[in-house]
Amino acid sequence: MSIIFPMGLLAIFTLLYSAVMITGRKKAVTSGDLKASYFKEYNTDTPPSYMQKATRQWTNLYEVPVLFYAVCAAILALRLDDMIFVYMGYVFVSLRMVQAFIHTTYNNVYHRLLIFSCGMIIVLAMWVRLLLMV
Repeated sequence: MSIIFPMGLLAIFTLLYSAVMITGRKKAVTSGDLKASYFKEYNTDTPPSYMQKATRQWTNLYEVPVLFYAVCAAILALRLDDMIFVYMGYVFVSLRMVQAFIHTTYNNVYHRLLIFSCGMIIVLAMWVRLLLMV
């Protein structure tokens, strides 16, 4: 088992989640909740909540995970890949998926914050562990 698998899983999840965002945008336009012209400059109208949540979550998948991808790339480059890093990677990816579910469905801010914080701790722990190993 290698850290490349959780990396790949998160990348695939991010790309597949794009469909959720695109579907929400299409629904907003076809239902009349938003004019298509909104997407030219993103400064007119207020998008419906269901579209905003999906778009914000999609954006989140390009923020903190960058630190995850970076630590994983360093782990691979330095050949320090081991099962502890792999398990940490899978936990982080699982937390990102749970956060996406919460954000896109019932959107409880406290639940989202808890899951987000746990993910941040995992990535921090991965970086600290990596730095202690080199």
